[in-house]
Amino acid sequence: MAELSQEGIRNNSHTLRSVMRRVPGLGLEEVEPWPEPVDGSALLEELRQVLRRYVVLPTMASETLALWVVHTYAFELRNVSTYIGLGSPQKRCGKTTLLSVLSELVSRPVVASNISPPALFRVIEEARPTLLIDEADTFLQANDEMRGILNSGYTRKTAYVVRVANQANQLQELQELHRDKQPKEDPYDIEGLPASEVMECRDGTLRRVPQETVSVEPASPNSSRLARFSCWCPKVIAAIGRLPETLLDRCIPITMQRKTADEACERLRSLDGHALRQKCARFVADHAEDIAAAKPEIPAKLNDRAGDIWEPLLALADLACGDWPKLARDAALQMSAGLPDSTIIGSLLMDILVEFVERNVERISSRDLVERLNELRERPWAEIRKGKEVDGLWLSKQLRPYGVRPKALWIGEAVTRGYQKSDFDEVWHRYLTRSDYDQLIADRGTAEKEGQPGEVSTQRNDKCPRTNVQGNPNGGKDST
Repeated sequence: MAELSQEGIRNNSHTLRSVMRRVPGLGLEEVEPWPEPVDGSALLEELRQVLRRYVVLPTMASETLALWVVHTYAFELRNVSTYIGLGSPQKRCGKTTLLSVLSELVSRPVVASNISPPALFRVIEEARPTLLIDEADTFLQANDEMRGILNSGYTRKTAYVVRVANQANQLQELQELHRDKQPKEDPYDIEGLPASEVMECRDGTLRRVPQETVSVEPASPNSSRLARFSCWCPKVIAAIGRLPETLLDRCIPITMQRKTADEACERLRSLDGHALRQKCARFVADHAEDIAAAKPEIPAKLNDRAGDIWEPLLALADLACGDWPKLARDAALQMSAGLPDSTIIGSLLMDILVEFVERNVERISSRDLVERLNELRERPWAEIRKGKEVDGLWLSKQLRPYGVRPKALWIGEAVTRGYQKSDFDEVWHRYLTRSDYDQLIADRGTAEKEGQPGEVSTQRNDKCPRTNVQGNPNGGKDST
């Protein structure tokens, strides 16, 4: 649930006003809200037109991004901060241009073409920015720590990392900060001071007694303490190719394509988004309590994760009124509802299901199952093998997290290690999706000219399909 309690609404409204006034380093500009009330529908339309003027975008992407821009001013009022996953098949598809446009529109933008995990959570803790990460493909794939931080950073409650911080260094930073804030006084101006605050120097002159800048207990140079850093803020993550699956699942994905000669847009030379930033700030400030308390209707076709991601944007669309409630839900269905939900393990489970049903057996030996899987070279799970054949050990490792293990079974007239169909029933029901079924049909479609593939049908419940696969009438294996 992304809504807040009444106490949370009051606290977050105060937080919002504080954040709007706070101006730390990194050249971030304080936003003064627009002096007059702002019409939400007109604001979103203006943002949409600016985005379309400078960038060629996929269908419904401009509507999505317009809502997201306003969300960057309001994310402190919700419990989920929406990510945008920006991808392209190759370079020169407009990702960097789009990030440049967004940097003129969003709240407190920090643009980075490379960033380390410590820099990521420190800049978020210090500035509560909108983080625009470019070239993520160059450093994200092999960086498990960075992926873990980004995965956790889209929900308020989980968006923290814990690190060991050196206490002595923090004390020095605190003292320097406090010293910088003290008013400059003449140390030799002692008029009116009590004798206890005056000292005599070696040269006979009198001056003030130096005051401690910070009153703390002395710390050992090697002392340390645990510190918690937030990694929660709106983010755009741009990369050539696909983002890691776990991160993509937390994003609204937008795939950019290289523009054609028929698609025109202006060159980005002199965009000044100051007035739009002011309008966004004013709209959010005027509707802070409504934004925090909103419970927008989520399209039923969105899965739970996609619903959480879209909820903050739908709340803004409902407050903006006009055409935007419908536009926002159309965008959600266009951008997220049709995403393939299949996984590597899903395709493997589907192939195992097909093998059980085609053979019409309750038990199958590990040897026979592995032999069949090695014939399926074009399936998604086969890609991670990189041309290597499947063996029994690899298969058992894939299935073990789901509670399925090979065991000694009577198969025919011999005892051999294998799998029992009943052990898969719960796994199939929980983890097979319509996308796994569709992927199977697509892969089998390439073999139709060579043989007659089995007829596959599904019976679906609310979320997970009950999948039944009917084998060949002749009982033979399909050619795939």
